[in-house]
Amino acid sequence: MANTELLALSLGLSLGLAAATRALMGLFERSPSDPALRERGWALALYLPALPILLVGIAVLLPPLAVPLPPAPQIPSGQAALVVDVIVHRGVLWLQPQTLALAALGLAGLLCAVRAGQLALRTLGLRRFLRSTHPAPAGVLAGVAEIARRAAVPTPVVRIADDGAEAMIAGLFRPALILPAALVSGPALEAVCAHEMAHLRRGDHRALWAEEILLVLMAFNPFLGPIRARRAAAREEACDAEALSQASEAARRAYARSLLDALRVSPNGDAAPALTFTSSRRILVMRRLKAILSPVPVSGARHRRTLFGAGLTLAAVAGAGSFALAGQRAPEPQARPAAAPAARPLPVARPVAQPATFVSALPAPAPAPASALAPRAAFVTALTPAETPTNTTEAAPLTNPSWAQSPRPTWPQAAGADVTSGSAVVSCTAQADGHLTDCSVLSEEPVGAGFGPVAVEAAEQARLSPSMIDAGWAGKTIRFSVRFRLG
Repeated sequence: MANTELLALSLGLSLGLAAATRALMGLFERSPSDPALRERGWALALYLPALPILLVGIAVLLPPLAVPLPPAPQIPSGQAALVVDVIVHRGVLWLQPQTLALAALGLAGLLCAVRAGQLALRTLGLRRFLRSTHPAPAGVLAGVAEIARRAAVPTPVVRIADDGAEAMIAGLFRPALILPAALVSGPALEAVCAHEMAHLRRGDHRALWAEEILLVLMAFNPFLGPIRARRAAAREEACDAEALSQASEAARRAYARSLLDALRVSPNGDAAPALTFTSSRRILVMRRLKAILSPVPVSGARHRRTLFGAGLTLAAVAGAGSFALAGQRAPEPQARPAAAPAARPLPVARPVAQPATFVSALPAPAPAPASALAPRAAFVTALTPAETPTNTTEAAPLTNPSWAQSPRPTWPQAAGADVTSGSAVVSCTAQADGHLTDCSVLSEEPVGAGFGPVAVEAAEQARLSPSMIDAGWAGKTIRFSVRFRLG
């Protein structure tokens, strides 16, 4: 199987894995569980679909498996030719596996480019917003420093947004806490700041950018967006639980009210690549509000074992499927020593004036090192087309060559609707690396239907196996007989 087909199939495996993990996590969420455990489960569902693409991509980059081939026959003296018969079945061009694989990879690349452009625009918008903020007053800085000390995190840069609607953590290496001006004097300031410090302690500001990059690289997967939203919702609930662990009932109500106020005036939480206070989708906020007012107890060992077992099983299935898919890669033929030439060629009782119609004379081989030609020097150079004696040996055509990459002709577009079959004879020169060059059309039937150019293109894309080259075909003229038939 070609590398493009393997990569395209890995995209399909990633889609199936994402759909399965989303369904399983949806079932897991139906049972009461603490948000920290659910956040880990959704993180696994988010990153696990990248495993097939990663493993197959690594397999494609590694050298292919070498498979030894049987030795090819030696070139006999005198005249020789290679006859290859390739039957091409025409189908719908866009339904060919190679074409579909290229189309899938092209679409995936286009979606990645679009997603990357969107991320760049969102990042520029965030930078413009940060430039509109101003430093926080000393009293607010002191309060944030105390909350950061209790959370055991470094004190971030604190800035005030006059037109901001919600608190957020922005930045990857130097995170900044952005507070809306309306929140500075509100009763929920301490709890909101504790919520944002919980994000810093957990490293969510780094996880957010890892998610953004993953969504860019896997923009073709429509399941990752909802999975990421579910993880963000569970992440916010986990930070809420940490921020309100010692809060009173009144503080919880004030905190919930600040969340509702932010939801009324803030845009979609996914607009900026930052940890906003309302970063989960609004359709998922109801569960968060319930958890704020009535916190969920920490999950027991049964829930943790269930999630761990399901994650381990999915990872094993994904890894096994990826390795099985990577194992479908076409192996690279490995050369073996060529068979020794016959001691004495067998004479054929045919006059030289009546050679077979498919045989063409080969020019004398190019000079080669004595070490390479020593075993068959006399056998190869004793006869040339100009010095052929009356009693010589005619070569039987080699009809079963071994290929490192076999010819793959397509149906010519120039063939009319009434043309159901055709053929072409192509002559090429074999190179030392196995490729065929200097290809030309000797004949085609029917004339003008385009079978000759298509056969030439297929021949130039083919490659002989190393064993064929070791047998002495390098520099020789190869003749292809290509037959086409509607499939």
